[in-house]
Amino acid sequence: MERLHRELENQKKKLDKLKSEVNEMENDLTRRRLKRSNSASQIPSVEEMHQLRSSNRQLQIDIDCLTKEIDLFQARGPHFNPSAIHNFYDNIGFVGPVPPKPKEQRVPIKNPKTVPDTEEDEGAPWGCTACTFLNHPALHRCEQCEMPRNF
Repeated sequence: MERLHRELENQKKKLDKLKSEVNEMENDLTRRRLKRSNSASQIPSVEEMHQLRSSNRQLQIDIDCLTKEIDLFQARGPHFNPSAIHNFYDNIGFVGPVPPKPKEQRVPIKNPKTVPDTEEDEGAPWGCTACTFLNHPALHRCEQCEMPRNF
């Protein structure tokens, strides 16, 4: 009778152990199902993907610009003070309105230009090497990313 009683107790312990293992497996399965259902709802939409790609491209452009500026600063030597270039507009040399050009008295040419070509007076616009923006010829830095003209 005692032997049967011990065997019954052992079997009850095994049963309890098996029950706890089954409960653990069921909980794990439930967690996996919840994780799968939540991950499906976390997939971004097509519009969100386009926005993420766009912001990623902009960040890459910013990184490239900063890298080029750092390289430029390092090339200028150890005594270069980047804090001296603190404002973009301070560096373009604006000193007020430009006075009109004095009129020269010339003899009229047979084929005068009817529309003045401003590009000849100021030069051709230049494309930024970092962001490809076409800038005004008088600017020394890009209007969009402030990359120096002569990198």
